[in-house]
Amino acid sequence: MSIEAIKQELSGLDAFHRNQIVAFLLSIDDQRDTNYRTSLTRKIDDGDPSNWATLEDLDKKLSITERDTAE
Repeated sequence: MSIEAIKQELSGLDAFHRNQIVAFLLSIDDQRDTNYRTSLTRKIDDGDPSNWATLEDLDKKLSITERDTAE
């Protein structure tokens, strides 16, 4: 499959699925960046649940609504 064919397929996706593709592509880049992965792991794995947030908390903080993520 060519890059142009992939682009054409992706352009037909709704916002929710486009966001999933973007997140997937970024995760591939992040996996290949050892320094970033190490730094992020250190931040995530602090072991103190009082520092954790739910996805709903993050959505509120970032003002994300279902309307923003789905068409």
